[in-house]
Amino acid sequence: MQVVQIKDIEFEDLLNGVYKLEKKINELNSKLSANKIELVPMNKALEVLGISRKTADNWHKQGILNKKYIGGKVYYSIKEIEKRMED
Repeated sequence: MQVVQIKDIEFEDLLNGVYKLEKKINELNSKLSANKIELVPMNKALEVLGISRKTADNWHKQGILNKKYIGGKVYYSIKEIEKRMED
């Protein structure tokens, strides 16, 4: 077994670097969380809004409610649904 000795000054510099890195990672996580878009499946969105699929398609064509396609399925942004409910 090999023993590695680190001088006090070098260790403190290393430790400060780790703390700075941790702070940056936490800042990045906060930014990513703030930009997160929450989506709901189409059937749930239609139910919440109380509209038909045809109405949702018309709203999409008019730019009122935007569809998001993931794996061939349709989703809607929770923020957009909330905005439509306020109108």
